[in-house]
Amino acid sequence: MKSMKKWFFMLLMSVSVIGFAAGCSSDNEEDNGTEEQMDEESNTEDTTEDSNAEQ
Repeated sequence: MKSMKKWFFMLLMSVSVIGFAAGCSSDNEEDNGTEEQMDEESNTEDTTEDSNAEQ
């Protein structure tokens, strides 16, 4: 019974470590998309400010 608990615990910890490693890894494709979205938002804000200044 103790041996079975030990193996179950080791399996659970292995899955947890793999999950943490996968969650902490970076993916360049997602990072690039976020930067593009931020650039589009700042361009929209600049255009809105210019429109308000003209009025």
